[in-house]
Amino acid sequence: MTDTSPLVQLSAALSALTADAGRYVAEVLPEGRDRITGVLWKPGAVVVSEQALPDAGGYEVRVGTETVSATLAGRDPATNVAVLKLGREIRGTLPAFSVPGVGALALALSASDDGIAAQLAMVRSVGPAWHSLAGGTIDHRIVLDRTLRLGDDGGPVVGADGALIGIATLGAGRQSLVIPAATVERAATALIEKGSVERGWLGLALRPVAIPESLRPQSSQRVGLMVMEVVAEGPAAKAGVLAGDILLSAGGTPATRPRHVARQLAAAGVGRRLTLTIARAGAIVTSEATIEARKSA
Repeated sequence: MTDTSPLVQLSAALSALTADAGRYVAEVLPEGRDRITGVLWKPGAVVVSEQALPDAGGYEVRVGTETVSATLAGRDPATNVAVLKLGREIRGTLPAFSVPGVGALALALSASDDGIAAQLAMVRSVGPAWHSLAGGTIDHRIVLDRTLRLGDDGGPVVGADGALIGIATLGAGRQSLVIPAATVERAATALIEKGSVERGWLGLALRPVAIPESLRPQSSQRVGLMVMEVVAEGPAAKAGVLAGDILLSAGGTPATRPRHVARQLAAAGVGRRLTLTIARAGAIVTSEATIEARKSA
């Protein structure tokens, strides 16, 4: 007699999802280093966590029963995506992409000595688009309720319907995040085609500093960003920004944290002009910088 209880059905469904993932979960073996997990994103390319991928002379990739050599195609620390180019194509198909709802079940998958390892989690929260400290735009802030292991970093996270939510990543304070599949797709496509992801750049090193009372904007902004260094021939240097200036706003948005400036660069886009309001030598001056592209390392 077949057991049709909900728990048995759920268990069978989760096992089936894990087995099906064998066509795209990748085991990545960097030369002389420990295994990490990746995702066969395209027949000739595997996506991995940029922060988990060590520099190595070469890489070996295993998907199912196939093993191929691979080389680094490119890294994008801003979205925590790196791509390995395979020596030959491995056929596999990714599931459709989806954005989960809060409270939805999710499976975090990774490569292990015994094949694919799975960890059941719940989607704790789903927020709007956000910007990483390195300036990358992440389509949604998806947080899981389970603490992921180091080996899970870069592994696929799928929903109960089998759709791909994204790749797992360990955030600040070991928070378990998911880089949405749409974000990964965008970064991976650029890395495969160009080897890098271009983002807006001003060429400034900034540090928060208290604004003298006499120079505070009408909004009573108390903190600005002191210009510690200006890159020669960079966009800010061309706009006349000097070391020692205090950046008060960029694009009309108060500049109280470096990431706030990064958001403005992302919003404006390469080639557009950004108005900078600066405190210099006891006076307020404005300048316009043309945002240029800087390739990621």
